[in-house]
Amino acid sequence: WPTGEPSDVDAYELAQHLALDAEVHLYHDRQHGPVEPPYERLTTLHLHPLHGFSLLTMGSLANQLRDGGYDVIHIQYPSKGYGASTGPAFLPQNLSGMGSGSLIVVTLHEWLTSHPLRKMVMDQMLPSADVLMVTSEKEMHALVAKTGGKQVSVLPVGNVLSSRRELEAVWLEAEGKAAPSLPEPSGYGERMPLSLFHYGLPAKGKGLLRLLEALKLVRESGYPAMLYLGGDFSPGQPLSEEVLGAITKLELADSVVRLGSIPRPELEAAAEKYLLGVFPFDEGFSGKRSSVASISHLGLPIAVGAGSVEDHPYYAPEQNTGASLSVLLLELLSGGLEEKWEDQLAKQREYAQRFSFGRIAAGHLEVYRQLSRVAV
Repeated sequence: WPTGEPSDVDAYELAQHLALDAEVHLYHDRQHGPVEPPYERLTTLHLHPLHGFSLLTMGSLANQLRDGGYDVIHIQYPSKGYGASTGPAFLPQNLSGMGSGSLIVVTLHEWLTSHPLRKMVMDQMLPSADVLMVTSEKEMHALVAKTGGKQVSVLPVGNVLSSRRELEAVWLEAEGKAAPSLPEPSGYGERMPLSLFHYGLPAKGKGLLRLLEALKLVRESGYPAMLYLGGDFSPGQPLSEEVLGAITKLELADSVVRLGSIPRPELEAAAEKYLLGVFPFDEGFSGKRSSVASISHLGLPIAVGAGSVEDHPYYAPEQNTGASLSVLLLELLSGGLEEKWEDQLAKQREYAQRFSFGRIAAGHLEVYRQLSRVAV
């Protein structure tokens, strides 16, 4: 079954949920193994540590996969990995040439926005894959056009914060016990006043510079809002330097609190201190963004970017500009959030079910079954 890279947290969590209904073998780089062991009751998830995914190891891996007699081989490798190790891109072609008999599924991450050289490497997988998976409709349409109509399925990223809770709920239900419900979020008045929250690694398309411009305008309008910025913004990295430089240029040093990297177990408590999460992505809202997926079930109203092609319950400005975002923030901070607090959180929590790894795993299994029926 799936072969992947557990340093991509989604791949590892997905493997655990697939193992509730299938025998799953996960091949991973031994240097980037799971942060925590599989859920203790799982007996159908088998981990296979490897000495990397270089071209030198691909022949051995292809032989192992062929000899394993797997029904489906699912390659899920983070797009950033192709900058250092191109081996996985040639795995579908190798398996097809060896007559492995397995159905080949490939999940592509950030194909549309990858550097042309990285995309060229990823393109090597397209002809030999039986089906492609992506995390946004925009990626799907681009790949269908690129491949001349090959099947492309869209499934969002999963909520890694609730993954273990979901696994525990499965066993509780089987034992006739009720799964504990999510705690009720604290109210508007219990949050830090005029507080904005953003977390995640710096990356193109996240709209961080736009957020800083909007913060500057909000403060100039008489609202001393504060931005609490989580994530590793290491000096020396181009995107980090750009963001840190903008904080200085816009004279926001006293208005931005850098929280550093937030460990996953601490993220829930951290997020629910603030009034509003702000993630002004260039594409509006997208199911490929794990930051929003991970916290939608929490008690934190969320604002995203403008122009989304997907329906969603989050707040959004009319345009992707600092000025338009500042108008939205002023509206929310001057009473809009308090007025709709409970309704907004309820809508977001309901929507958060689409990021459930149980639902995402079920979607993968349905694709596998459809492929199997076509192959037969």
